[in-house]
Amino acid sequence: MKRLLVLLLTLGVFAGVAYAHNGMQHVMGTVRSITDTTITVQATDRTTQTVFVSAETKYSKSDQPATLKDIKVGTHIVIHATKKGDQLKAAEVKVGAMKMKGMSGDMGGMKMDGGSSSKPQ
Repeated sequence: MKRLLVLLLTLGVFAGVAYAHNGMQHVMGTVRSITDTTITVQATDRTTQTVFVSAETKYSKSDQPATLKDIKVGTHIVIHATKKGDQLKAAEVKVGAMKMKGMSGDMGGMKMDGGSSSKPQ
């Protein structure tokens, strides 16, 4: 009986996390390359990830509508993507300095692994 309760609680937690993110994965970092169909992003941990874009992908820059042409190599972006098989497909791309709501300044020098750095490495 205790195992069943633990299993149900665990499933509830995972379902809550998936619901909170609407099943989206987040890719955050610096643009390394762009094509008409993909954006390759290098994260702060130096890993790279390629995300596919389509006509349905929405873009914004400083909370204003944008387009794929507004993205340049070296730009900081956040992509909200869905996973289809082994590919990530962008639903939304936010262009510009990565900022947290309610805070001033950009997060370009922050490591996302819990540490911080005053300069990007």
